Parts: sequence; structure tokens; C-alpha cells
Amino acid sequence: MGLLIALAYRPDLLVLDEPSSGLDPLARRGILGAIIRTIADEGRTVLFSSHLLGEVEQVADIVTMLDRGRVVFSAEVDSLKETHRCLTLRFPEARATPPTLSGALAWQGTGQEWTAVCSGGPAELAAAAAASGARVVAERVPTLDEIFLARVGPSNLAGRA
Repeated sequence: MGLLIALAYRPDLLVLDEPSSGLDPLARRGILGAIIRTIADEGRTVLFSSHLLGEVEQVADIVTMLDRGRVVFSAEVDSLKETHRCLTLRFPEARATPPTLSGALAWQGTGQEWTAVCSGGPAELAAAAAASGARVVAERVPTLDEIFLARVGPSNLAGRA
């Protein structure tokens, strides 16, 4: 109800803090649809704060991610998608630890196959993988969740003190 009242006043800036918190998936989809249709069609600005990054990815043009009150990064969603890749690499022999790869933010895997969320262009990442002796067997655009976790997750705790 509060969202409808706020939209009725047609503010130039609408601040929404966890607008779909506690809602079931159907109601959540309706809220997002209303925000997109109402606000975007009128050219107004929405500051959308949420821990549900899948929702943010659906409605945001620009995303700013915070960790412990500090800005981790801020960029247009399309730019994030262009500059991050999730690569699965296969090595000729099993490895006990992930390889050193320029642009790798976080690793998962064992043995011959390792998957990394990386920052960088596709061509430079492919070249770095080849230089490490690996073959890229899968590549995709990571989700905002994956990018955020790669930048601030457990593997990066040392830099968060």
C-alpha cells in the first residue's frame, strides 16, 4: 500500500528499501512490473536497495554494491556484464590449487577443471587461460550475485579487515 501512495505523488526520486521483502514470488513480480512500467515510462529515478540481486538485475540501469558500508564497485549493469565472465578451464593434469590467472576474482573446482569469475574482456581472459596451459571449456556472463560474491566473498576476507 505504501508503494502505491508513494507512486501516486509522482516524486522525481523514489527511494525503495527492500520493496519486495516478505512477498511471495507472484507479488514480487507484480511489484517489479509496477515499478518498471510506472517509473521508467515517466523518466523518473528510483533508488532501489535490495539484497535480492536477481531483482536488481531486472530493474536497474546502474548498480552500486556495498560491503560493510564501503562501495565495492559502481557501474552500469550492461558494463558489468561486458567486463565480467565466468570461465570454466580444463587443464591437462590435475591441480591441487587454482591457477594464477590475471583477472580471476574467485575460484571453484578441483583436479583438472576449475571455474572462475573473472574481470576483463573475453579475448584477454582467453589469452590468459591459454598462457596458464588451460583450455576454456565453458564461458558465460555471471549473475550480479556471482560478481558480488567473487568480489567480497569468503575468498576475499583477507582484504576486508
